[in-house]
Amino acid sequence: MKFPHPDYDVDLSEEEFRLLRDFVHERFGLFFDGTQRSSLKSRLAPRLGLLGLLSFEDYYRYLRFAPDRAAEQQRMVSHLTNNETYFFREQPQLQVFASHVLPTLKERRAKADKRTLRLLSVGCSTGEEALTLAMILFDSGQFFWGWDVRVTGLDVDEAALEKAARGAYHQNSLRAVNPQQLERHFVSRTDGVRVKDSVRKLVSFRPGNLLDPGSYEGSTPVDVIFCRNVLIYFSDEAIQRAVMLFHDILTPGGYLFLGHAESLARVTSAFTPIRFQGAIVYQKPEKPQA
Repeated sequence: MKFPHPDYDVDLSEEEFRLLRDFVHERFGLFFDGTQRSSLKSRLAPRLGLLGLLSFEDYYRYLRFAPDRAAEQQRMVSHLTNNETYFFREQPQLQVFASHVLPTLKERRAKADKRTLRLLSVGCSTGEEALTLAMILFDSGQFFWGWDVRVTGLDVDEAALEKAARGAYHQNSLRAVNPQQLERHFVSRTDGVRVKDSVRKLVSFRPGNLLDPGSYEGSTPVDVIFCRNVLIYFSDEAIQRAVMLFHDILTPGGYLFLGHAESLARVTSAFTPIRFQGAIVYQKPEKPQA
């Protein structure tokens, strides 16, 4: 049998679109509405060509039943998600994290004589956000001498996580990095930069689906969750599920950072919004709500 070329143009019927859309939503929370049918087709058509499949129905069955289905689901997610990210993204939020959240957490933990701090970057992609948090921790100078500090990056895209683990980046990831930060946290290479080991040792990366409670095992409870510009791709139902999972794994008084265009206003009242100049942070109440 002659396999079709990766650019093979195959039609995506309404029924095939529904099957694939529902499968993607069920497994990963990503939602494609009726206006995004052509987008789903263009993103997944190359996979049909590479697998030698002649229809999207064949691809759906492959995702459901093929022996290699788990690996293909990972490859599919890489085609459906936007891995656009860079260091020190959305500065107003990072300023709040550095100037308000970290000192508050340190004081609270010191009073309880618990010198641990756990941060989680959900949908971390190629790792820039998780490593940025580690750089801010490092620069704060507040969490050495007996503190157990760990930043975890979680993402469903294992190809992106492999890049994160290498810690090597190009200029596009450095667009918001100032010269002082560049000198302090990066080592120059002929093909870009590499994050210094002093920062990388604070961070670990792990594969996981943010809607799967099992993905968080071994890394909870956490004090701060960053999940920025991820939930904009989710349905309302999936957002609700994700946010309540975040609530469950956060310590009392823990903080949730969402993207600047994301809000919990119509999602849940389980968090208390705290408003700062140019940023909103959501806090889990320190005591259970009545």
